[in-house]
Amino acid sequence: MENADVTKLAPAKSRSNERHVRNRPPYWMVIPAVVLLILIVVAPFLVSIYTSFTKLDQYTIANWTHAPFVGLKNYISAFRQGNAIGASALQSLWVSVAFSVLTTVCITPIGIVAALLVNKPFRGRALVRALFLLPYVMPIFVNAITWRLLFMNGWGLIDRVLSALHLASKNTYWLIGPHSFWAMVIADVWSSWPFIYLMVLAGLQGIPGDLYESAHMDGASPTRSFFSITLPMLRPILGLALLLSTLNHFNNFTLPFIMFGTPPSPQADVLPLNVYVTSFQTFNFGLGAAMSLITLVLMLIPAFFYIRMLRLGEDVS
Repeated sequence: MENADVTKLAPAKSRSNERHVRNRPPYWMVIPAVVLLILIVVAPFLVSIYTSFTKLDQYTIANWTHAPFVGLKNYISAFRQGNAIGASALQSLWVSVAFSVLTTVCITPIGIVAALLVNKPFRGRALVRALFLLPYVMPIFVNAITWRLLFMNGWGLIDRVLSALHLASKNTYWLIGPHSFWAMVIADVWSSWPFIYLMVLAGLQGIPGDLYESAHMDGASPTRSFFSITLPMLRPILGLALLLSTLNHFNNFTLPFIMFGTPPSPQADVLPLNVYVTSFQTFNFGLGAAMSLITLVLMLIPAFFYIRMLRLGEDVS
């Protein structure tokens, strides 16, 4: 009798174990992704941290693991002095902050107005939406080359038009000197405003039409409906769009690199371009690594506050 009970319990226990094994998450399947992540992201990041504390240059790169250790000297030098042919990290930081904030401030109203224009159905709306996306889908290097030609001194279209309107000289020198910052802002505004347009348009699609009908019945004007309904409903997605836009402009390398070359004017020497010049033209890899880590920390600050705001919003709701 006891043997019969044991034989009955054995298959049941075996089935239970099989079910437990089937329900166990297959963590081993993520091993290839984890290995690639370590090789592509983690290992270079750790090497960059190590490099930032050494005097690694063209003379010591052959034996980079034994490069002289200098501690925080590279971080101090990044803020106190620039490289041989560029600005300091502190000056480039202010240029990048001004460039990213000013560009985001300029493209936000343009994107909102464009989204409001094509939100309601009308004949040819699909064509207008497609035309609005042209600057955004154009490769950034094509955009940079186009604006470089437009801003060429003397024979560029911008100088010719301004000279014909008696607003500026033909020799304004947009690509060098103090005007280079504004040339960079204008070029980036033209190419990036459709990003805000897309984000706002997606948010407008999620606003119920009943809210506008109720507001219209209560006698609210379109302006009042915009500030009382549209803008508050767009606040979460607009906050995300502003954050992503600011970070993207802050980290913009291709546009100034192609428009101005290297080394650029101090007024257009953004932080990513300064890191490139320091690392690959003056070959001061230790200083370049320190400036790269400074850039990373600066980009993490607004992302941290935005994630914190999201969590506070979830707690309130």
